[in-house]
Amino acid sequence: MTHVITENQNGTTTIQVDFADEGVDLQGKTLVKGGEAAALSYLRIFEKDLRRNFAEKFPLPEPEETEEEMI
Repeated sequence: MTHVITENQNGTTTIQVDFADEGVDLQGKTLVKGGEAAALSYLRIFEKDLRRNFAEKFPLPEPEETEEEMI
């Protein structure tokens, strides 16, 4: 995930995220009250929400073979 944080002149900050680097066609944008520090603290929550709300877009990890399956 990549993100861009832009402080606005009205006391809010815009957070934009993009999951293209993970092969997922999903972008998100939100506003938070405050500056860059407030945006950075909210970034993790915003990312988790997007991943949960659009879980169908994210591929599941490949299951690892156990030793029993390899025999």
